[in-house]
Amino acid sequence: MTRHVHFLTGIRSEYDILAPVVGAVNETDGLSASVIVTGGHLSSRMGNSISQIEADGFRIAARIDSLLASDGLGGRVKGAALQMSGMTDLFAQERPDFLVVMGDREESMTGALSGLYHHIPVVHIGGGDHAEDGNVDNPIRHAVSKLANLHMATTPLSGQRLRALGEEDWRINVVGASGLDRLVSTPKMERSEVDVALELDWNGAPYIVFLYHPTITDFEAARAHMATISSVLETSGLNVVALMPNTDPGNDAVVAELTALAARTDRVRLFTFLERKVFVNMLRHAQAMVGNSSSGILEAPTLGLPTINIGKRQRGREHAANVIFTDYDPDEISAALKKATSDAAFRAEVAKCVTPYGDGTTSKRIAQILAQTELNAELMHKRFVMET
Repeated sequence: MTRHVHFLTGIRSEYDILAPVVGAVNETDGLSASVIVTGGHLSSRMGNSISQIEADGFRIAARIDSLLASDGLGGRVKGAALQMSGMTDLFAQERPDFLVVMGDREESMTGALSGLYHHIPVVHIGGGDHAEDGNVDNPIRHAVSKLANLHMATTPLSGQRLRALGEEDWRINVVGASGLDRLVSTPKMERSEVDVALELDWNGAPYIVFLYHPTITDFEAARAHMATISSVLETSGLNVVALMPNTDPGNDAVVAELTALAARTDRVRLFTFLERKVFVNMLRHAQAMVGNSSSGILEAPTLGLPTINIGKRQRGREHAANVIFTDYDPDEISAALKKATSDAAFRAEVAKCVTPYGDGTTSKRIAQILAQTELNAELMHKRFVMET
């Protein structure tokens, strides 16, 4: 009998991490995958990234509109209610054997709650990860772990944190980060092909990739922070491929500053959404990654890509030697840019750095676990294990 696995996704970066797992599930005997699409995927403003899911050929179980035209703190909360309402309607008609959620956004919480109340086993990818940045992502991630029935942890340390949360050992699987699978499996493009795809006219000159997201803890300062970063990028002399931020509060300010920067200099090119093959190969040919995206922590080490992480986001997160952490001081950011792009010794160290996040075979491991896990009362009965 085939087991049906639903994957919940609300934003492009989340889907890129889930996509290899969806593919591996479809390729595993006895499993079938579908995708529940919500949030930014359905927004033209965010690039209609549902097009990537459609292009991948995955079955879409539901399209749940939930992204409000809000840049305040209440928008995500109201959107979460819409997600839960949509999943309630879906599960009344189509009940999966597993519901897979990923990471620490509102859709992981709404999915875990919906699955719990519908008595559907919830699988959490990325539980136990933690950063000392004060961002709401951390408590959301840990809360989802307490609601989940199975854990797919990225590292042994994350597995230890799940045990500290009282999770039973048999529920915890250390599988690595599935985003690395995407890097390994994506066909390589020549730099000239990347230039054509991005419509770059820099004649093969080096460039950096910029990807920065606002955080709830300091979203009111998002414009000032982005203005500082923009000033450094503008005066750096570097070519910059910049991507729009996620849907968190403060998004409008970041978008406005990025748009103004791109209008001021032809050394900055701004994109809302890039097809996966182009995005991965853009990273492969980049000099460095700048911003605060988890891609710089999870995936950049596998590419030997220096990363500058600006601000509090991702601070204290398990990382390889490729990451330079800075605050919003312009001189500090400028020095980090110089080190990342020009320091031969540092770049040589990064080129051979070892990632703590696995070997690019995570998706197959997850699929096998889903195929072999018994669907029984024990799976659904969550017990709390006290540390001794």
